[in-house]
Amino acid sequence: MKENRGNFTAEAAQEYLAYEPPMETEQLSSIIWTVTDGQVRAVFIVADSSVIAFDTFGSPGKARAYAKAIATVTDKPVKTIIYTHDHLDHAGFAQDLATDAEIIADEMCAKVIKLRGAEGQTVPTRTVNGKENELIIDGVTVKLLNPGPTHGTGHLTVFFAAEKILYSSDTILANAKYGFLPDYHFCQFVKNMRSFLDLDWDKFIPGRYELTDRAGFERGCNFIEAIQIACQCAFAEFVPIWAYEPMYGYVQGKLNEEYGDLEGFDEHIGQMAIRIVHHYLMGGWGLEDTPEGGFNLLAETS
Repeated sequence: MKENRGNFTAEAAQEYLAYEPPMETEQLSSIIWTVTDGQVRAVFIVADSSVIAFDTFGSPGKARAYAKAIATVTDKPVKTIIYTHDHLDHAGFAQDLATDAEIIADEMCAKVIKLRGAEGQTVPTRTVNGKENELIIDGVTVKLLNPGPTHGTGHLTVFFAAEKILYSSDTILANAKYGFLPDYHFCQFVKNMRSFLDLDWDKFIPGRYELTDRAGFERGCNFIEAIQIACQCAFAEFVPIWAYEPMYGYVQGKLNEEYGDLEGFDEHIGQMAIRIVHHYLMGGWGLEDTPEGGFNLLAETS
């Protein structure tokens, strides 16, 4: 079966698209499970009569592998899919996960997916808006939070209050392995992520790599802020911020003592610095990246 969907049109991509990697599942509570292919991570809930899946992975094969991982836990069908944000590696190929599920997303996220029109990315069938939405789905209460611009478009963080678990995809990590920092809205990122520390939770599920706790989450916020400050200092001290080697040396030197133990630090700190220079110091690229998060995509495109 040919699977040249999404942005993958080359014949060479066929093997990647079809590959179903081994998935590791971990039970976090009586109803909450997390699934990972070793890098990307998703979450699902076994509800009264169905499964609620958060995100879908980034290829048809991975979505099918996700469905098979769920099937090792329960024979209940996936009836609800919630996109945390618009990126294809987390909100693509929903039909390969479940053919008849209701798909929920933030209104801005849904708008972008519809406008993008990527083959293989299903447009949400139900939307939410605002900073907080509490949904009761098949007997389970789910809180969807959007404090403002963080990552992607219309990003939803999921708070499982009863279980004291927070799930926020592709935002804060317990390491420095996500050097690309794609589509981060740095102007308000740390402030908005720190707002989740006002909630009562103990365990944090990132969208990639290992789980962490409140301390690991807070350190991750501090790390991103420290890179931003170091990049501003480099600018002020006339370091050639457009060049990788000088920026790597400057920022690595500034942060190594406090954050050098983070896995991936030496490998990615230069890339992180260049990304922040181009995105943050040069004015921001993201649609939401304004001082007040004031770009109203819904109004501009309705």
